[in-house]
Amino acid sequence: MDEGTTMKSVKVAIATAAFAAAASVLAPPANAYTLGNYDVLTNRYERASWFWAFYPCQPAAADCLKISAAPRLKFYNYYDGTAHLADGHWTLTVDVSDGLQCLPGYAMPTHETWTWDDRTLAGTIESNYDVGCFNGPAGSQFWTFALQRL
Repeated sequence: MDEGTTMKSVKVAIATAAFAAAASVLAPPANAYTLGNYDVLTNRYERASWFWAFYPCQPAAADCLKISAAPRLKFYNYYDGTAHLADGHWTLTVDVSDGLQCLPGYAMPTHETWTWDDRTLAGTIESNYDVGCFNGPAGSQFWTFALQRL
């Protein structure tokens, strides 16, 4: 092997090592979320479904997501909030203006906490309301959900 071929091989090896090192530093962990749209699969709704759009927080941080929720049916309301990652679980706390569905066309506001596992994207919803349907007592409701990448 001549000196030119040896030098070229050394340069290729150095470049390969540099790219591998950069990829390992810049690549997200295997269980990380992906920015984009997610279907919200839940036992909560009979007549409606939502999808969530994940955006980076400003300033961007690995433990922060901006979430915008959009209903697939026009008579439900949009909501949005910021989710934070701690101990492998995301938590989104949000006020939903029509979170407690009483009758078609009649709803009450709720304060909700959505919590889900970063790896499985499955979790729970805790929905609290100060006044129930038809001026009923305050209460809480609980459901499960999962996020599926669209």
